[in-house]
Amino acid sequence: MTTHPAIPPSLALPEGPGTRFAACALGGDLHAAGAARQFTRSTLRRWGMPEVVDNASIVVSEMLTNAVRYGLDNPSDVLLSSRPLWLGLLRRGPSVLCTVSDPGTEVPVVKEPDFLAESGRGLHIIDSLSESWGWTPPDNAGKSVWAMISGRG
Repeated sequence: MTTHPAIPPSLALPEGPGTRFAACALGGDLHAAGAARQFTRSTLRRWGMPEVVDNASIVVSEMLTNAVRYGLDNPSDVLLSSRPLWLGLLRRGPSVLCTVSDPGTEVPVVKEPDFLAESGRGLHIIDSLSESWGWTPPDNAGKSVWAMISGRG
């Protein structure tokens, strides 16, 4: 698996007949990950991508959980908007780029997992289910974490 700190330029712009884009705004609450999974599943099924539905749903769920936990560390972030998080899906042929944006400026850090803990393995899961993943450099609007999920090809 490859981790890059920014979306590769070849993946950032929609092109060609196999390219599609969908996005939704999400709240910063406990329901965000479930809503993200549902949006991802229904979008990818509508696009005829059943081979990536399960992995993409898990990856999106982990990214959303991290965004709620670490990207909304300031209570005013949630007060600024009832929908402070964004999920974007970009289809490129048999692959989909999943992106979650949050107002936080903390970049993801892969930590040694505590195998007895109930949490702390999200980035390891993202890494194992995606072809590559990374994040955009944070600015005053926050950051985006992305993962490329590959289907048949």
